[in-house]
Order: sequence, then C-alpha cells, then structure tokens
Amino acid sequence: MSKNPCLNNTNQTHYHDLLHDIEIIGYRYITLIICIFGIVCNILNLCVLLQRRLKESPYTYLTGLAVADMLTLVFISPVSVVRGDYIRNEQILFDAVRFEGQIYMPLANYFGQVSIMITLALTIERYLFTTYPLRTRSFCKPRYARIIIAIIIVLCAMLSCPRFLFDTVNKNFDDYRRFNSIRCVSYPFVVESSSRNTSYIGQCFCVEGQTRKIFRPIKNIYYIIMLMLNQVFPVIILFFLNLKLILRVQQSNRYTLGELVARQHTHLPTTATPSIHPIKQKRLRDEHRLTKTLVAVVVIFLVCNTFTIISYPDLVKQITKQRYPNYMATGFRVQKLITNIMLLLNYSINFFFYCAFNQKFLDTLKSTFQHRLCFSLYDDYFQPNENLTNQRTFCHSTTSSYLPSKCIHSSKRFSAYDDESQELKSSKMVGLRKTSQDDNLNP
Repeated sequence: MSKNPCLNNTNQTHYHDLLHDIEIIGYRYITLIICIFGIVCNILNLCVLLQRRLKESPYTYLTGLAVADMLTLVFISPVSVVRGDYIRNEQILFDAVRFEGQIYMPLANYFGQVSIMITLALTIERYLFTTYPLRTRSFCKPRYARIIIAIIIVLCAMLSCPRFLFDTVNKNFDDYRRFNSIRCVSYPFVVESSSRNTSYIGQCFCVEGQTRKIFRPIKNIYYIIMLMLNQVFPVIILFFLNLKLILRVQQSNRYTLGELVARQHTHLPTTATPSIHPIKQKRLRDEHRLTKTLVAVVVIFLVCNTFTIISYPDLVKQITKQRYPNYMATGFRVQKLITNIMLLLNYSINFFFYCAFNQKFLDTLKSTFQHRLCFSLYDDYFQPNENLTNQRTFCHSTTSSYLPSKCIHSSKRFSAYDDESQELKSSKMVGLRKTSQDDNLNP
C-alpha cells in the first residue's frame, strides 16, 4: 500500500489509503455490478408487467416503479466510473465530476424520489382497497393509477429542479507540500502528463466542489425539507400501513383456516355449505398475493432507506463532532458507501419478490418467454409469406423436434380442430345433397 503524497494530513495518510482501497472495491466493482444486475432485472419486470394479463391497477404502479428504478440505476452507473478512480487525466476527470454533480446525481435523485412516491401511492391504495373494498373499488383502476403516476412525475420534477443549480466544481492544482485536499470531491493524484499545460506535471490535482453563492443560504434548508419529504415521512407512513397490511394478511389466513375447521365440526354436507365461485376465489387469491408482494417490497424499502436517514451528513456531523472529530473524514466514507449499496439493492431486487410471492406474475413470466421463444424459433424456420398449412406440416414433420413441445401441441390442436370442422362441413353438405335428391324424386 503506497501513501498518497497529495493528502495534506500526513498523520492519517495510511487510513486514507486504506479507505481509498475500500472505496475502489465498492464503487468500481460492487456498485457497477449491482447497477447492471438491477437494470437487467427491471427490464425483465417490464417485459412481464406490460402484458395484457396484468392489467389491474397495482401492476400499473409496479410498472411505473420498475421504470423509475431502472432509470435511477442508469444514471447512478456513471458515478461508479467517476468515483472508482479510473480517470487520471485532469480535464477528463473535471468534466466527469461536473457531469456527475450537475446531471447524473440530480437525475438519479429525481427518479429515486419518483420511485419512493410510487411505492407510497401503491401502499395507500392497497390499504384502502383491503379496508374499504366497496367504497374504493371504483377508484382502484389502471386509469386512475396512470393519472397518479403522472402527477407524481410532475411534482417530483418541480421539487428536484434546485438540485441541478446548487453545486459547481473547480480545478485545484498545487505542489504536494502546499496542496490542501479537504475540499476535494475526487481522490487527488499526481499529474504525470497533461495535454493542456505542461506546468501541471508533477503537481497534485483534484476537483473541488462548492455551492454557488446565491444558493448557500437555502441549500441546507432545502435538503432538510427534501429529507423529510422523501425519507422520514414516507418511512413513517409505510411502516404503519405495512403493519396494517401484515395484520390483514394474518387475519385473512386465520379466517380461511377457521372456516374450514368450523365446517369440519358442524359436519355439514357439501351441498349445505355455501361455496365461493371459482372466479371470485381466484381473484381473492390474486389480491392476497399482491398484498404479500407489496409487504415484502415495503419491508426492504424500510430497511434500505433507514440507512439514508441515519447517514445524513449534517446529522452525523452533529453526533460525532465532539467524541469522534475525524469520523467525517474516515468512517463516514465507509458508511456512505454502505448506504449507497443498500439503496442500489432496493432498486434492483424487486423482481425476486414478484417471483417469490406472486404466482400470477411468475406464470406470466413463464408464458411470456415461452411464447417469444416459440415465435423466434418459427421465424428461423419459416418465411413470412408461407401459409399456415405449411407451418402445420412442419410441426408434424420429424424436423420439428427442435421446437418446444408446447408449440407442437398447440399446432396439433389447431389442426385437429380444423379437421373436425372440415368433417362437419362435409357431413352437412352430404345431408343437403340427400335432401335435394329426395325432393327431386318425390312428385
């Protein structure tokens, strides 16, 4: 482990180098892997949630949530390159840090805020629907869900506009004996080659971040308000509503079990006990699974966003400034890295909860990709101008062993149906001919 000569506090150089290695592992590898993994998972979510089978209003909210989570991960992924200490050219690093502070991170925070608000809106809808089903049934529709998502997008955009204007960046060059790295937002390094000015070679360089003068009086107030709106209030509301939903799920399970036990004790015949219609019973099971899926999503949201609340810089600074004055320069860097990883996981793993708790989602996932696989295999073997008869002949031929069994069985069903219809038509025609011959024979 080599010491960085550009760090001004030489007593803590060893710790800064160790923290730099931890941050390299976190931002360069873990963060980028989670971003790519989460983008792929959210694309899978969209492939399933956009199917016509999932047309209820909760799935509309989940579609908006998947889009918001995916865009959040897309705009956070360049940050892993900037903070991963890849770049050792001063001009490229300066431009990358400027884009990060003025474009990438504000957009990531904006879509993260949209994700939080959609989760809150979905939880409120589920709570109202399970508590007052008759009163809220007319409002729990996809059309109203799309309107609410549009309102959330507009309001979050209005609230997030100041993030694009607050901060600016500057270059910091100096000899390593006089270099001050306290205000650096990038890891300092010694310039070995420069395309702009050869006098920079051998000097320490970093990018400094600062707030524009016009926004300094209101920046802290703004971030405190946004912390309350985006983190504290949603966490409190989701915590209590999630408890209500968990109790509602438990009561539903107990009611079903108690009803079965009561029927066994009363020894009523099957015809005497009123049974639920199969369609209604399936709908109740789907609603029950939706509620359990939402509960799992909200639990992970609460766990991950709690780290954000306790990692607010001003709060940490007030708590640690007396006993641990160097915590903001050392331990807080690791805490911030863990917080960012937890938030990225929150945006990435909803796909697994949908598959684990929602059988309808899982069945739609299987049918979607089986259907697309069938059509892709058909496109490989058939020309677009060939008729359906040739396709049926191919499915019955020996070369169709490469196709999935469901495609073959479906083609067989279609062909059997067509054969039956042809037989019915031919029998009708024979009957009509006989009747016409009889009519001609009779005087």
